[in-house]
Amino acid sequence: MEMEINFKPIGIIRSCYTDKFGIPRQPGLVKSATAKLELLPPYNQPEAFRGLEDFSHLWITFVFHQSISNGWKSTVRPPRLGGNERIGVFASRSNFRPNPIGLSVVELKKVDGISLTLGGGDFLDRTPVLDIKPYIPYSDSLPDAHGAFAAEPPMPGNSVTFLPEVEQKFQSLETGERPNLKQLISDMLSYNPRPAYQNDDPERIFGTTVFDLEVKWKESGHRVTVFDVRPI
Repeated sequence: MEMEINFKPIGIIRSCYTDKFGIPRQPGLVKSATAKLELLPPYNQPEAFRGLEDFSHLWITFVFHQSISNGWKSTVRPPRLGGNERIGVFASRSNFRPNPIGLSVVELKKVDGISLTLGGGDFLDRTPVLDIKPYIPYSDSLPDAHGAFAAEPPMPGNSVTFLPEVEQKFQSLETGERPNLKQLISDMLSYNPRPAYQNDDPERIFGTTVFDLEVKWKESGHRVTVFDVRPI
């Protein structure tokens, strides 16, 4: 029997990632990434977070809101398999799912009224949140689990350097609203956000955004050079 189920977001994510290109492919990879989760009415009641500060990590259930219009695909090409081999969508964490729902475990850094400060997330800015649950180590951590093609964490294979004029910019660009900006950009690009099947063109200019800034960079082999960071 077909059943339609509707959910209402309980909150929204304010993230350092303002563009899909550059977001780490799993949570916890870029620990310098920051985000704030704000509760929405009628759920914006501080008592809903009572006791949450005693947990170090959380499960966040969210919506891939920019993938809804794209529909779903029965097979996908995971980056960990080189971007060419196809597997079933349910054997992946692709956002092109029948129901575009994501699940990420993140560090809880601070509880402040009706907002949470999170670390190590992989959320696009303005991501709708469906639920929050505490991470329980004894049941959620399974050391004997088998991870198929993603058994081991990816290694940050790129070295990242900044041109001297970019280094100087961080003195003014790295503020309380953009914490750990240089480290964040370096961590992001060290994991090579390019699609795995793209050819290595050392002259190609790539661009992504963090916070309200545009980052321009080139890649040759496993060396990334950031040559501009500027306000959008």
